[in-house]
Amino acid sequence: MARGAMRQRVLEVTQTATQSGALKRIIAGHQLLPADRLGVQCILFSALAQYRRPGGYAVKPQVVGPDASAPRREFFDPFARENVERDLYIAPVFDDHFLVLNKFAVVDEHVVLATVEFAEQEQPLTASDLRAVWTSMHALDAFAFFNCGYESGASQPHKHMQLISYSSVKQFCGLDMPPLLDWIHRALQRHPSDKAVQLPELPFHHYLHRLELPDDDDDDDAVSSHATAERLLEIYSGIMSQMNACEYARPAPEDASARGQQPIAYNLLLTRSFLFVIPRKTPAFDGIEVNSIGFIGSFFERNDEQLAFFSAHGGLELLQRVTFPPLR
Repeated sequence: MARGAMRQRVLEVTQTATQSGALKRIIAGHQLLPADRLGVQCILFSALAQYRRPGGYAVKPQVVGPDASAPRREFFDPFARENVERDLYIAPVFDDHFLVLNKFAVVDEHVVLATVEFAEQEQPLTASDLRAVWTSMHALDAFAFFNCGYESGASQPHKHMQLISYSSVKQFCGLDMPPLLDWIHRALQRHPSDKAVQLPELPFHHYLHRLELPDDDDDDDAVSSHATAERLLEIYSGIMSQMNACEYARPAPEDASARGQQPIAYNLLLTRSFLFVIPRKTPAFDGIEVNSIGFIGSFFERNDEQLAFFSAHGGLELLQRVTFPPLR
């Protein structure tokens, strides 16, 4: 489906899903936080009253990772063929993926790219995944992200990536790219595109690879899309090898048995100009949950205590708390 047609389809499905009640809006307002030491003004969204969590941090459950020895519980798979909500369905992407609206909307034009057949969310991305997401990014003029592993903020076991259009975020920040992605895009211009780098200004361990790939809007060019997917896979696989070779990015010995030697969790963000991977050590800090969206410079507060944290410390401090320290 061409760019204009896909974008129009998303808008039509959004209107239908809003009217039917299948699409749930969950924000009451937003603000731009004061500029941090990078000069980035992060976006802070506030939850509607019914989604707010009263109370502070004094009494809260401990964040505990999944117990590999525990029996699997039955779960509802919203991306299984028989469970996909008709009012949220957008379109197939090749033979092995499809697009649906994200049911709980913070911004417009937030879609999910899921595999047709069930695959575990923790499985590495494949050339097929990357071809589907790159094609969808072009069709929707969007960036993409992937939450992999419990500590990354992942919540659905069925393998999926997500995309958000640039225009839907621009209305909140006034930039062509989300705030932190915009800063990274500019900072990477002075770096080569033949290897992954770490920007010393970012206070957490990460991998950034500047991309120079064909910007071809002809999504019928099968040869081009396959070649791009293979190059993306090569870059992604190289970063995964580097990440998994880091000693400190492994669970402590006393925790390893409880975690069942789970692979390192990470967040991944993909734009036309770079691939961004962040290893994660915890899914939240002081009750504030962080997934890939945090690394675009966008956050979500559910109570007054969380609002106070952002007012006092900002978004960059939160990202530092849920990640590993940078390599020096």
